[in-house]
Amino acid sequence: MTRRLLLVFVLAAAALTACSPAPHPVDPSSPEARAAALATRAEGEAAEGRLRDALDGYREAVRLVPQDDRYRDRVAQLRAAFVTSLRDEVEPALARGDLPSARRAALALVEVDPDSPAGYHVLASVAEAEGKLEDAWAAARTAHERAPADAALTEALAALAMKTTRFAEADALYGDLAKSDPVMVAKQAAARLEFQVQNLPPLARKAVAAPRVTRAQLATLLVTLVPEVASARLPPGADVATDILDRPGRNALVKAIALGFFSVSRETHHVGADVPVSRSEMPGHLRRVAALRGDPEDDCLVAPAALATCGILPETASRQVSGREAFAAIDATLRLAR
Repeated sequence: MTRRLLLVFVLAAAALTACSPAPHPVDPSSPEARAAALATRAEGEAAEGRLRDALDGYREAVRLVPQDDRYRDRVAQLRAAFVTSLRDEVEPALARGDLPSARRAALALVEVDPDSPAGYHVLASVAEAEGKLEDAWAAARTAHERAPADAALTEALAALAMKTTRFAEADALYGDLAKSDPVMVAKQAAARLEFQVQNLPPLARKAVAAPRVTRAQLATLLVTLVPEVASARLPPGADVATDILDRPGRNALVKAIALGFFSVSRETHHVGADVPVSRSEMPGHLRRVAALRGDPEDDCLVAPAALATCGILPETASRQVSGREAFAAIDATLRLAR
C-alpha cells in the first residue's frame, strides 16, 4: 500500500512538472547577455590589476546596454582608478629620466580622460625634457585651456612662453598670477622687459646683448628708450667728438654729449665711444634721465647702493654694467619718474 501511494505521488509530481511552463532560454547573442559576460570578464581583469582592459570591457557593456546605470557607474570608478595609477607612474618615470614610459602614460591619460589637463601637462614636461619646446608649449597650452584657473598650469605655461620667446603671452600670464601672488610681480616685469627688448631696433638690441655696455651703446639705449632724449634739440656750439665720426649710432652719441651724459676731452677731442660704462657712473646718468623727465631728485638714484636697494641696478662684483642691466635700469628710472 505504501509503495503504491509513493508511486502515485511521483507520477503526480511528474505530471505537474510537465504542465508547468518551461523557463525561456537566454539568447547568448543578445546585448544584455553579451554585456553581462563582458562585465564578468572585466571584473576578473580589474582584480588582476589590468584596469585598462577592465575599463574597455565596461565601456563596451555600456555601448551594448546604455540604459544600465550599473555599467556606467563602474566605468566612472575604473576610469578614476586607472587615471590615478597612470599619474603614479608618471612622476617616477620623469624623475629617473625614463621619458618613453612617461610619454606612454601621458598619452594613455589623454585617451582615457581627454577633458583633463593631466595628460597634456605630462606631455609638456616630457617634450621640454627632450628639448622640443614648441611641442611642450602646445601641450601646456592645451592643459591650461582645460583648467585656466589652475595656478600651477598657468605658471608652467608662462615659463614655456619665456623659453619660446612669447614674451607678450608670458607678460599676460604672469600678470594674471600676480593678482594673487606677489612673487609673480618680478616675473611679470622680466617678461615685459624681454618683450620690450624683442621689439627694439637692431642697434639697440645689440646694445642690450653686450656683456659690457659702452658709452656709444648706452647713448643708443637712451635715445631709444627716453623720449626726452630722442626729441631733444641740440644746443648750438655743442662739443664735437672726433672718435664718433662715420660710426653707427653717431647721432645718438651727439645727443648724449649735448645733453651732458658724456663729456669730450679737450686734449684729445674724444668721448671714449667704446669705453665700457662703469657701475659708479650709472647714478649720474639715471639722475639726468629723471631730470629730463621733469622729476625731482629721487633718493633711489643717489648712489650705486641706493640703486640696488630700489631694485634699479644690482650690485655685483663687476665694475662694468651689462647692456641688459643698463636697459633695465633706464626702464626702472622711467617708471619712477612717471
